[in-house]
Amino acid sequence: MSSSDPSSAVWSTRWQEAWNAAQPRISSIRASYRLDDAPASRPLRVNQLDSELLDQQLVHLLCEPLQKAVGAVNATLGSRFELELSLLVKSILYKFSVWDLGATYGSKLQGLRFRVENNAKGTLSPSGLPRCTLVIHGALTILIPYCYNRLRNHAISRAWPDAPSNDKRHIAWKTLTRLEATYSLLGLLNFMVFLCDGRYRSLTDRFLQLALVPSKSKVTREVSYEFMNRQMVWHAFTEFLLFLLPLVNARTLRRSFVRGMSKITSALIPSPNDRKSRQRKHGKYEALPVDQCAICAENASYTLDLGYSADALTSLMPYPSTKERSSQSASDDEIPTFSIHTPYVTSCGHMYCYYCITERMMRTAEEGAETGWECLRCAEHVRSADRWEAEASVGRDPSSDSDYEFSSEFGTTDLSGSVSSYMGSLTE
Repeated sequence: MSSSDPSSAVWSTRWQEAWNAAQPRISSIRASYRLDDAPASRPLRVNQLDSELLDQQLVHLLCEPLQKAVGAVNATLGSRFELELSLLVKSILYKFSVWDLGATYGSKLQGLRFRVENNAKGTLSPSGLPRCTLVIHGALTILIPYCYNRLRNHAISRAWPDAPSNDKRHIAWKTLTRLEATYSLLGLLNFMVFLCDGRYRSLTDRFLQLALVPSKSKVTREVSYEFMNRQMVWHAFTEFLLFLLPLVNARTLRRSFVRGMSKITSALIPSPNDRKSRQRKHGKYEALPVDQCAICAENASYTLDLGYSADALTSLMPYPSTKERSSQSASDDEIPTFSIHTPYVTSCGHMYCYYCITERMMRTAEEGAETGWECLRCAEHVRSADRWEAEASVGRDPSSDSDYEFSSEFGTTDLSGSVSSYMGSLTE
């Protein structure tokens, strides 16, 4: 269609007439809108919650070194005046943040500030907010919680909950707990409403109509996501470690580490007597007297429990060799440091207590070791154990055909000599 077409000229004329006729209406619509009526940018809910968490962390960081400094003067002052120190820190922070700047330090990091929405009139603070509103806000957020915590600690220390039901102290405690439960319920309802409209994050802010609004026209997050993600990862990792560490058997890990290091050391630095050591293995407690339990000695060296035996510390000292023990006087009748109770003989021919062998085998089964546990005397793998039976007679009658004969009177039998003779025959 060419520009010289009469129909196109007619349509252009009609569009121009319609545009000219709509100009008064468009001008009136533009005049009805003002800049003050423009919708204000709303802060993100997560920003408001993060600002509260940042304020709490700041108070904690400032109170901790202050308590340590006070505790250095007197160990009990830090715990006694913990609430007072927290009150002092919160009051100073409130003065230099909300009173002077109109926002807490956490809110400043999130790009937020307080704004009073009830158009209250009166003397203004340096931040431009009404002084009366800020005084009430500071009293409700700082002074009232301090009084409540101090009263609660006083009631618990004076045993108000344990008082009789008709006692004034018990009635006051019940009233205090009901007020606490009511406040918690109202706080939960306010939080649900906050999730819907995002205006007032706490009951105090809703009561005073103090809303957090962006300090700039463009809403931004001053805290980077990278830092927040790293903080969350480390927090989850530490929580996992606190859950996992009580489940780890430290003794098993220590034995495995020592065994692995010994194997690595022996492989990298072979000893000159390597050929002899391959022919005959030596256990850790090979030099321990045969009438003593090597597992008991090892447990005593791990725990250092002085109540275990009178000479528990001697288990840490190296035991004399066979030649040194043979050179000692045989007339010394001393009580064994780790005497064997209910003796059992292992598959390698050495003797231990029944309970020690049972505990060691159960631990080996839990660890899943198929080769068994290593004998502390000969370093061989133990796979089984049997009850040791003494081949001795008590009050034997020569004319009797039986190997054992017991008298009617109760008596005790000393098997230490039999144990020593049996183990001595094995070492020969």
